[in-house]
Amino acid sequence: MAELIRSCCENGSVLAEILKTLPSDEHVGEIAFVFQALSDPTRLKIVLALLRYEMCVGEIANMLSLSPSNTSHQLKILRLAKLVTYKKVGQMYFYRLKDACIEDVIQSTLKHMKLQMPQ
Repeated sequence: MAELIRSCCENGSVLAEILKTLPSDEHVGEIAFVFQALSDPTRLKIVLALLRYEMCVGEIANMLSLSPSNTSHQLKILRLAKLVTYKKVGQMYFYRLKDACIEDVIQSTLKHMKLQMPQ
């Protein structure tokens, strides 16, 4: 971890420098949306399952005991958050994680919490 720079309103403020390093409000909103998507236990279970598997909507619905409609709604939120993608094969839609960065976030979170995915 990099050495932190101390900022204090009474002595040695670097607030102007800090503000320059922050993402735009639009990007902060996009980042927040990703974390909101992951904060729902149902959507998080989907993402955790997709760490190892490419799954069709029906299989995800069966796994979570949800209706296909509710499952599709949850998947839509994950797509809007740019966490998952899908491919259509015939009449079936198969979902997977969009990229390895999402897996890195999940694995880093598990490491932080000193947890592991079951084998």
